[in-house]
Amino acid sequence: MDEHGGDLTRAPLEYPGVPVAGPRLVVGDCAHTVRPRRSRGLGSARSGGCRRCEVPVGSGADSLDRTLHRLGAAPLAERTPLLAVGSNAAASVIRHKLTRVGVSSVVPLLTGVVRNLAIGHTAYVSRGGYVPAAPVHRSRARTPVVLQLVDDEQLAAIDATEGGYDRVELRAGHYPLVLTGGVRPTRFHVYAASEGVLGLPGTGRRFLPQHEVLGALHAEGMPHTDEVEPAAIAARFAASPDHRLEVKGAIADRGMAVDAGLVSHPAGVLRWPDVVRTPRRRRRVARGHR
Repeated sequence: MDEHGGDLTRAPLEYPGVPVAGPRLVVGDCAHTVRPRRSRGLGSARSGGCRRCEVPVGSGADSLDRTLHRLGAAPLAERTPLLAVGSNAAASVIRHKLTRVGVSSVVPLLTGVVRNLAIGHTAYVSRGGYVPAAPVHRSRARTPVVLQLVDDEQLAAIDATEGGYDRVELRAGHYPLVLTGGVRPTRFHVYAASEGVLGLPGTGRRFLPQHEVLGALHAEGMPHTDEVEPAAIAARFAASPDHRLEVKGAIADRGMAVDAGLVSHPAGVLRWPDVVRTPRRRRRVARGHR
C-alpha cells in the first residue's frame, strides 16, 4: 500500500497517485488480477497469492460475477461504468474514499484506451493543495484510462468527494473506449470540471505533474505562489480556503479557465449490461473466395 494510504492530502505532490497497471478487482487491501474475456461476464478474477482478504476471491474458472457474489458485493448488473481520469484510477485512493465512509470497497477496475479524450487540470486548487485532473476534448487523442464499475452506494460516496465536478455521460460515438480484452462500452460516466479547465500559457490544457503545474502558477504570478518550492506552495493552499478561492478567482480573471470542449450528456441511471458491446468475431475467409 502507498505510504499515504490513498489520502493524497498527505502527499499532494504525488497526485494523482499510481493507476492500476491492468484490470483489477479491489477487495480490501488487495487488488486482484482480472482476466478479461470477450463476454459480458468479463472473465475471472484470481487471487495471485494475496492472503490479506477476509474472503477468498476464487479460482480462474469463476466469472467475475460469481466472485462478486461470493464476496457479498453487488453484481455487474447493478453497477455503473465510471471513467477515472485522475486519482480515482489508483486502487489505494478509491479504497480510501470508500472505506472512510463505511462503504464496500469491492470494485472492479478495468483498463483501456479512450479516443478523442485527454486529461487536463481543473481551474482551481483543491483543499489538498494540488490541482486536480479533469477530462478535456482533444481530437485524435488516445489516452490510457481506468473504468470503475461501482454500485449505487459507491457511486454516491465518490460523488460526495467530487466537489467542483459534474458527473456527465460520454458516448462511444464521440469517445470510443476499448477495454483490455476487447470490450467496448457504448456509454459511460465521467466527472467533468464544472467551471472549466486550466489553460496555461505554453502548455494549453495538458496535464502536468504537480510540481510543474504549481511551478507554472508561480511563473504566472498567481496569488500565494511566491514560495519557490512546489511543496511549500501546496502546503500554503492546503492551509487556507481563502488562498484557494483567491487563486481560483485570479485564474478566471486572467482568462485561464477555459472550456473543456466535451460532447457530453446528462448523467442518468446507467448499468453495465446495458452498455456492453462485445467485439465482432472475424469472419473466416474460405479458401478460393479471398
